[in-house]
Amino acid sequence: MLIYGQDVALAKWAGDRLGIQNWGPSRAIGVVRHGSLAAVAVFHQYRHPSIEISFVTADRRWATPQVVRGILRYPFVQLGCKRLTAITEATNQPTRAFLCRLGFCEEGIHPDTFETGDAVSYGLLREDAARWLAEEEPCARAA
Repeated sequence: MLIYGQDVALAKWAGDRLGIQNWGPSRAIGVVRHGSLAAVAVFHQYRHPSIEISFVTADRRWATPQVVRGILRYPFVQLGCKRLTAITEATNQPTRAFLCRLGFCEEGIHPDTFETGDAVSYGLLREDAARWLAEEEPCARAA
């Protein structure tokens, strides 16, 4: 289940886990799994037609296709963005692999961005997100 309209609380939850006190102007979508908050997608650094996303998770199994579709519809359909940017620690291989599975492409290395070291930026263009934005096909009914 996705949670909308609780931007302040969701961004605080995500920020507490990443050590970010202020995202600046932002929106957030929460993901509830088994009755608990499993993940939050924080959208920040919005400069049309581009926005940045930060995923923060508490459950490795949060990203069902339906959930990813719901999250990616916000920047690409609702805001009309052409690109989505994600930045992660260079050593964070699970997140880097996850971004690639979503269709993000590695775009650059940024030395000494984090206290822990380098960052890697990824971009997802609207046309590369098309598989997530397509409407779900209706269920076939038995005749």
